[in-house]
Amino acid sequence: MAGGTAVAAPPSVALPAVGDRGPQRQRQRLAVRWAAVIIAIGLLITAAITYRVARKPGVFWAQTDVLFLPPASGVFPNSLLNNPGGLIALAGVVGKMVDPDAAAARVVDPSVRLVNQGVRHGWSVTLPNDGGQWADNFDKALLDVQAVGATAAEVNGMVSRLANQVNLKLSGLQADVPPVDRVTTRLNPSQVQVFYDSGHRLKAVAASLAVGLAVTIVIALYVRRRIARGP
Repeated sequence: MAGGTAVAAPPSVALPAVGDRGPQRQRQRLAVRWAAVIIAIGLLITAAITYRVARKPGVFWAQTDVLFLPPASGVFPNSLLNNPGGLIALAGVVGKMVDPDAAAARVVDPSVRLVNQGVRHGWSVTLPNDGGQWADNFDKALLDVQAVGATAAEVNGMVSRLANQVNLKLSGLQADVPPVDRVTTRLNPSQVQVFYDSGHRLKAVAASLAVGLAVTIVIALYVRRRIARGP
């Protein structure tokens, strides 16, 4: 209009296109789906491992001491009270003859059983060592005989056979010694006692669940973030 005031048009503002956020939303949905799949698989694996841990059978174990007794004399009428160093050395020699491949692993306490070391099938014949980590102290003239197995009969048979082997090896070393001067043995306890150990099932199940869930969550979060971030 002539003589009128011209009004400037407002500056144009570039609005984002509706489809610009589409790929990002698709990546987020894909990341969520993959995370859900990983969680489902992780839960299944965790459940399977936990079930197997809970249903894992225990083991039978037995332990006995084979005492080495010197011949009785007028000075030591009770052979249980006479424990010379030579007798301890003899017990060690016989133990090595019966079990030459005895494990050299040191345990915190000599009373730690074979079953507590994770052994599910096996046996051992050892001379008890009351020393620490850096020093040996063999102060008992006896052999610690242990066995672990799947059945009570198997364990009982293993311990009995090992005790017999100890006596056979000892007799062989004393073949030329008069019977009155021979070292003898005695089992303590006199009858082999068999025990059943199923472990700490509740602790094992709790640990399996905790580890399985933790690993599943960490992997799911990592995959979700990686996919959502894009290439």
